[in-house]
Amino acid sequence: MAAKKKTDLKDIAGSAEFNVPPHDIEAERAVLGALLMDKDIIHTVSAVIGFKGDVFYDDRHRIIYESLIELLSNSIPLDLITLQSALDSKHELEKIGGIEYLSYLVETVEVSAHAADYARIVKDKYMLRRLIQSGTDIINMCFKDARPAKEVMDSSAQSIMQVTSDLTSARDFDTLSGLGKDFIRGIGDAQQSDIVKFGYKRLDTKTFGMAPGQLIIIAARPSVGKTTLGINICMNVAEQLVKKHKDSKAPAVCVFSLEMTSSEIFRRILAAEAHISGNSLRYETLDQCITSQMEDKINTTVNKLMNYPVFIDSASSPSVLEMKTRARKLASERGLALIIIDYLQLMSADDRYSRQGRQFEISKISRDLKIMAKELGVPIIALSQLSREVTKRTGKGSRPRLSDLRDSGAIEQDADLVLFLHRQDDFDENVPNPVMEVIIGKQRNGSTGTIELKFMQKFSLFTELERPMGEDTTDV
Repeated sequence: MAAKKKTDLKDIAGSAEFNVPPHDIEAERAVLGALLMDKDIIHTVSAVIGFKGDVFYDDRHRIIYESLIELLSNSIPLDLITLQSALDSKHELEKIGGIEYLSYLVETVEVSAHAADYARIVKDKYMLRRLIQSGTDIINMCFKDARPAKEVMDSSAQSIMQVTSDLTSARDFDTLSGLGKDFIRGIGDAQQSDIVKFGYKRLDTKTFGMAPGQLIIIAARPSVGKTTLGINICMNVAEQLVKKHKDSKAPAVCVFSLEMTSSEIFRRILAAEAHISGNSLRYETLDQCITSQMEDKINTTVNKLMNYPVFIDSASSPSVLEMKTRARKLASERGLALIIIDYLQLMSADDRYSRQGRQFEISKISRDLKIMAKELGVPIIALSQLSREVTKRTGKGSRPRLSDLRDSGAIEQDADLVLFLHRQDDFDENVPNPVMEVIIGKQRNGSTGTIELKFMQKFSLFTELERPMGEDTTDV
């Protein structure tokens, strides 16, 4: 069977249906001329366009740049003589037009001071060509790929996001001067801080809130209340954002629900905010349970909730890639403050990872979530299940440990903060508002410990205890 021929960018350019791909030959010549004029400028240029020659459209320029990088890597001085020798040794001197063309490149540049500006033009044209190539590959996939449409869409999104990632990869170092100024500016000024609070005073005191780029795990056994806690934190953050951005559009809190529908989540939010029994808000019981007074309370609460920047997605595929794509779109439209995912074990990775076993797949998902948090610059809360091992222990040994995180030890490695939601052995199902422990099992930048919250199950609501009795106040 003949191999599929990949559509080449030059083939596209030759078609009557397309224009010549974006490029700037004069800028390319100016970059190379500056490099030959001033050997030290190579570090400035490579910081912009990287170390691969395919950033240049002209094949001659690609060959010349790759030879210059090869000389640099071998600690050989960069000049006309060494470059000519390197090209000649690889039988490429004639391909680029000989020593005459190298001399011409030097003559086209008067000063090397603008090399970085020329390099940015070259990089910009290259990225446009990359987008064209990605678009062409996507068209080819749509016509020829035998995979299901969903997998083709994921591959297409990955292709475009790779171009975006390459475009933003080159950046300057952070300096102590700049970091110090940002730190001082943020002291005592909540408007300058990117930290978002959990909304529970004792938890915020112990953890200092949620910082951009953090991966936070909230883990518990089924039916203990981790989804409720996640939703409560979501609403606490949304309320903070509305107060902080009174005169502007508040950034979003994004919820990816892989277990519950958006309507189910909304009913839980409504129950918690209006202090109405969740059972009363089920569609099949609304007519029998809702009084005129409750209806007024519901209308008032719904009107308040309409101003909260909470965005729920219960229809996306369970892949990190699609979540990242949708979250990035939301971030570009209005800003993004927090992502909550319910829950980690319902997510999936590409087939090549899932075929290697569930543990390997969860490790991949966990690592990708951490990278996603850093790329988007927001904290991500991922709810997680615990293994059954925790149910086999009694007494103090029944408290969850990091090793109880289900399916992979990579979760504890990638997470910046791990919170366990735990109900004690003497937990009584008949107690209306039991006390639950939130155990800080890991904190990369702080101490571990325990706080207690009251679980108002009827309202799907966790609240602060007025006088916590059993909290561990000792830093570990």
